[in-house]
Amino acid sequence: MSAVKSYRCTNVKRQKVQRTSLQLVGVRRLSSIVTIMGLCAFGLWAYFHGLTVATGLTKSLDEGFACLGFKLEDVVVEGRIRTDKSQILEILQLERGKPLFSINLIEAKEKLENISWVKAARVERRLPDTIFIRISEREPVALWQNQNKTFLVDRDGELVETREAPKYKELLLVTGHQAPRHVGELLALLEQFPELKSRVTDATHLRATRWDITLDGKVSVRLPEKQVDRALAYLLDLEKHHQLIGGEVVNIDMRLPDQLILRLTPEVKKKDSGKDA
Repeated sequence: MSAVKSYRCTNVKRQKVQRTSLQLVGVRRLSSIVTIMGLCAFGLWAYFHGLTVATGLTKSLDEGFACLGFKLEDVVVEGRIRTDKSQILEILQLERGKPLFSINLIEAKEKLENISWVKAARVERRLPDTIFIRISEREPVALWQNQNKTFLVDRDGELVETREAPKYKELLLVTGHQAPRHVGELLALLEQFPELKSRVTDATHLRATRWDITLDGKVSVRLPEKQVDRALAYLLDLEKHHQLIGGEVVNIDMRLPDQLILRLTPEVKKKDSGKDA
C-alpha cells in the first residue's frame, strides 16, 4: 500500500510540474506576443510622428526662406504654343507669394505631362523668385474620326484632346480602330512620294499595314498589305504618264501582285456600253 501511495504522490507531483511548465510557456508566449505588438505599435507611432515632425520642420523652413525673399513672383514658360498658360498655373496651383521651396518639382513635371498637348516637361527653380518651365508639345499629323468624334493624333499615335479639331481640317483624315497606332508608318511611306502625299486627303486603316487611301477626295486607292512602297511608286509612275487621278477613274485596286484593277465613272461606262451597242 505504501508503494502505491508513493507512486500516486509522485505522479501527482509530475502532473503539477507539467502544468506549471505549460503555464509558464503560455505566459512567456503571451508576453512575447504582447511585446512584439507593443514594439510594432511604437514603431508605427514613431514613424508617423517622425513624418509629422519632418513635415512641420520642412514647412517652417520653407516659410523661413520665403521671409528671406525666396517666394514665387514669376512663372516663365517656354515652348508653349497650343497649351493654355492659365491651365498650367491652375494644374500646378502656382500663386504669387507661395514659398519657392515648397513647390515639388517632380510632382509638377508629372502633372504637366498629363496635359493632353504636353509631350515632355522640365521644371526648375530659378532663385530667388522664379519657376522656369520648358515644355515640348505634341505635333498633330492627322485627324482621327471614331464613333462620331474627332481627335488629333501625333506621329507616335497619341491622341490630343481638343475642342478645336476643325481648325486642323488640312491634316490627313484617318479612320479605323487601330488607325492612330499605325498613322506614323503610313506617313513615313507617303513622305517617300511627296507628289502623292500632298494629294492624299483621307485614309482608312483595315489591318496591320493594309490601308485604303483617297486622292483629291475623289479617287480611292486600295493598297496592298506588303510592298506598299513599290505599289506607291507604280501609282506615281502611272499618274505621271497617264493622269489617272482626277479623270475617268474612281477606284484603283492594287491589292493583287502585278495586277491593277480600275473602276471607271458611271458616265464613262455608259459611253462604252453605247459604243458596243
